[in-house]
Amino acid sequence: MTLIRKLISGYSEELVRGVTGVAGLRVLGVLIGYVFVIIVSRNFGATALGEYQLTVQVVATCTLFSTLGFNQLTLKYGSRYGESGKVPKPFKKALLKWVGVAISASLVTSFLLAIFSEGVAIYFFSGEEAKKYILLAAVVVPFQLFNSLACELFRSLKLIAFSEYLRSIHVRCANLVIVAAFVLYSERPGSDIVVFSFMVATISAFVLAVLIFWKKIQNGNDQAPDATADNEINELTLKKSLGQSWPMYQSLLLMFASTQALVYILAYFESPAEVAKYNVSLQVANLANFIFASVVTVAAPMYSRDYSAGHDKLKQTIRESSRIIFWASGTASLGIGLLSYPILLVFGDVFAQAWNVLVILAAANFINAFTGASGNLLDMTGGHKWRKNILFVNAALTLLVAFYAIHAFGAAGAAIAYFFNMCFGNIVGVYVVYKRLGINMMYFPWQKVSGS
Repeated sequence: MTLIRKLISGYSEELVRGVTGVAGLRVLGVLIGYVFVIIVSRNFGATALGEYQLTVQVVATCTLFSTLGFNQLTLKYGSRYGESGKVPKPFKKALLKWVGVAISASLVTSFLLAIFSEGVAIYFFSGEEAKKYILLAAVVVPFQLFNSLACELFRSLKLIAFSEYLRSIHVRCANLVIVAAFVLYSERPGSDIVVFSFMVATISAFVLAVLIFWKKIQNGNDQAPDATADNEINELTLKKSLGQSWPMYQSLLLMFASTQALVYILAYFESPAEVAKYNVSLQVANLANFIFASVVTVAAPMYSRDYSAGHDKLKQTIRESSRIIFWASGTASLGIGLLSYPILLVFGDVFAQAWNVLVILAAANFINAFTGASGNLLDMTGGHKWRKNILFVNAALTLLVAFYAIHAFGAAGAAIAYFFNMCFGNIVGVYVVYKRLGINMMYFPWQKVSGS
């Protein structure tokens, strides 16, 4: 107990409690995901796993395109009502407007995906026979879009555990149960069940999200505790909302272009099996990032709140979050890099061949842990335009590196592009934060963090 107290000394109770809860849920979600990947890879093969992962990627991409930045806007304004845990009438009115516009965008995106499904199947999947997976993805997109917006609302209202359950556990658990049942009780289960399970799981998560979402907005107050917040929300017309969400939306698209687009480039040049090797390596490497993501989940609303409270409070929160990220995520990345081969061997011999991919990805995540969450900090402190500009340059350079490296080295090339992206974007982001706020986000082991 003395060791534990020493390790967490210097942190606010809010940050420690929040990160501990979120990290636990994310670890559980990651473990469920690994079991699912092992079952699929060993029973259906690398190609089936690759097509499943590409389908999930297509849904995530179309969902991202459809949010229009309203997910970030929901988090930004919802966090102002987190203490009460209720949705006041002015915010409810704005929120429903944002949800309606985003869902309309998702329907258009789904329609376009269905129209071009054959081309997507030919160029990025195993061939025309994979068209059915694209059509399934088109059906899922509106449901996933709502789930994404609802998770940000729950997160902002301090329902962080439930938000993480929807985001990290529910779909993976349903996937695992459905596929495992078919493997155990069906004599010759077809590989289609792998993708079909994702559709069923996403729709079941949607039903749960709708129930809680409706309950929260129905039980809200007529007025917010802060009249100033009410006035600001009342002045947010759809045009003004888009004016605020657009830079954040552009940032999300640019993040996609510099990270998730690597999977599409790899799928264009290589087979679904090669995509599966990269994705499994990325999943393992990102095991180190669950603490990073957990800290960001808790700290992002705190950045927004503390930025208004004063420089010293914001600086303390940044120092605390950077320290947790470095020791948890950074050390885990080093361990994963050193044990890359035996870890991947668990998924099968074919995946162990990609040990070098995992080493590069682990190194990239160590850089990410060392430099901290500069992008989220910029978004929450009025620096979203700076973040957009950094991401634009980073995305352009990363894509140039990716096309050359992937064509030359396959999955290892995708990992090289990912490493470049992490180094360039994070180092520039840290510099901009220092120039804007006078705060150094990089954590050094000899740096002291004073208690608040």
